[in-house]
Amino acid sequence: MDVLKRETDMFVRQDFDGWAECWVQDARAREVCVSSSFGATVLEGWESLSRYMQNVMANGATYEISDIQRLNVNVTVSGNIAHVVYDETSRHANGRIENTFETRVLERSDGIWRILYASFVLRGHQQIDASRLAVDAKGKILCAPDEARKKLENHKGLQISNNRLRATRPSWDKLLQAGLECAAEQHGYFQHYRYISESGRSFRFPVVFGETDEGNVIVCVLFVRDGLTFVETESDGDVEARMTVAKTIFGLSEGQMSLAYRIVQGDNLIAASEELGISKNTARTHLSRIYEKTGVNSQTALVRTLLSVG
Repeated sequence: MDVLKRETDMFVRQDFDGWAECWVQDARAREVCVSSSFGATVLEGWESLSRYMQNVMANGATYEISDIQRLNVNVTVSGNIAHVVYDETSRHANGRIENTFETRVLERSDGIWRILYASFVLRGHQQIDASRLAVDAKGKILCAPDEARKKLENHKGLQISNNRLRATRPSWDKLLQAGLECAAEQHGYFQHYRYISESGRSFRFPVVFGETDEGNVIVCVLFVRDGLTFVETESDGDVEARMTVAKTIFGLSEGQMSLAYRIVQGDNLIAASEELGISKNTARTHLSRIYEKTGVNSQTALVRTLLSVG
């Protein structure tokens, strides 16, 4: 553990020689870095690894880390080989918190431990997830950044009650819980892998609650990553992609598409017409034509239909 701490300290200080002393310097050295945002980077052999790290440190590409905590540490020693796994939490200079799953294999030579293999998995899209809630299969809040909580305050269909995500109406809550249950079925890596293989896309589940008294259709989107369910309270690129497909499938005109998009965004008919700069009568005409093309007769059913394609 002293070697692991020293290796991290030398990395942060950009001290290449000190960092290199912590490693086995032969062809067996290997480092694997994995994140949802950046994919996987694999460095094999000391020549490749050292050249890469020299460049990183020379160009100031390291980052300032503080408050490093290593949790759930498990060390297994067999002869001159040690296997170490732990969870790490650290704070970066910009205030961002990173959580990683870490694995190290060390070899002892002449009584000195050095790192032979290192890997870490960075959990989550660190920047994007600042605006998202993360929940478990029952809706228990696992992560609720300040930005996500602020967005939730403006969402008329969702609330946090006793540290659980709940809908604001009983009938809506049944829809939410059903959606969370459906999402939880994809929490396992192989289950989600199979889903993606069969459908050609990651799991995303739009929950269309219904209309408010003012005529706004309330929606949230559930998606799965890292064995968790994330909750989008605002539309994202996936919704826009589905709308583009819906436009083609139902033969919507540009005007009809624009109105439909505003309704999916949560606007009632009056707000949508004002946003689009058209009269209320024109908006009603567009909506009537959209109903005819999609075979529905309510805004709730329309949103559900539009978000079910793609």
